Amino acid sequence: MKKTVTFFIVSFVFALLNGYFFNYINDAYLHFDVNYNKSQNISKNELNFIAIFIAPFLETFLFQYLPYFILSKWIKLNNKVFCIIIMSIIFASMHYYNWLYIVMTFFGGIILNNLYIYYIHHVYRYSLF
Repeated sequence: MKKTVTFFIVSFVFALLNGYFFNYINDAYLHFDVNYNKSQNISKNELNFIAIFIAPFLETFLFQYLPYFILSKWIKLNNKVFCIIIMSIIFASMHYYNWLYIVMTFFGGIILNNLYIYYIHHVYRYSLF
């Protein structure tokens, strides 16, 4: 159990560093508008609720559970690294606000998908959380 918690903490730190690194690149060099809201008819509170409580579970199901299930069970792809890369490409392709955000979510996807596959194989009951 100690190894599982440590792996989670290390993955969490890498995910935070990924976000900070790409935000620094954006702030220092590119200046993309990160507060762009396509849905002007949704309030900021509603958007925060969706981003905190709905999106993580929906994205985990759509971009981790479902692709890994299809790749490992239906296609019988046993290469975990290849599965992680495919899942990360799918995840990044759905976050197309700008090219930097796609790159950031690809690397974030690699970190989170690696954690997900680790948990699927070691602590299955916590893998979706």
